[in-house]
Amino acid sequence: RGMATLKDIETRLKSVKNIKKITSSMKMVSAAKFTRAEKALKPARVYGTGATALYEKNEFESSKGKELILAVSSDRGLCGGVHSAIAKNIRATNLEKPVENLIIIGDKVKAMLSKQMSNAFVVTYNTVGKSQASFT
Repeated sequence: RGMATLKDIETRLKSVKNIKKITSSMKMVSAAKFTRAEKALKPARVYGTGATALYEKNEFESSKGKELILAVSSDRGLCGGVHSAIAKNIRATNLEKPVENLIIIGDKVKAMLSKQMSNAFVVTYNTVGKSQASFT
């Protein structure tokens, strides 16, 4: 591979400028999406602080009967490690004490646990959070 000619350098500079423009526009789009999501989250914060206060000051009695496990995952995406960890923890809990009641949110963990523990599923949900939540 020899030295680059003037035409090679010009072509490379042109492609770098195009990549810079594309990256810049992607940043603007993501900033707009982030702002929209932040605006949608503002009204929901009140409910989050209220729920946090409830659980910090709870006086609920622990029932010695059946336990309920809530598994929250996503329907798709690139977080396989998270899904595997959730499924592994539920399987480990099932080995210690059989899990009788299991609520699953998201398709990934449901698919991982459906062969071994489908009889414990109380209810499963998917596409949660696909559309924006409305708190009005």
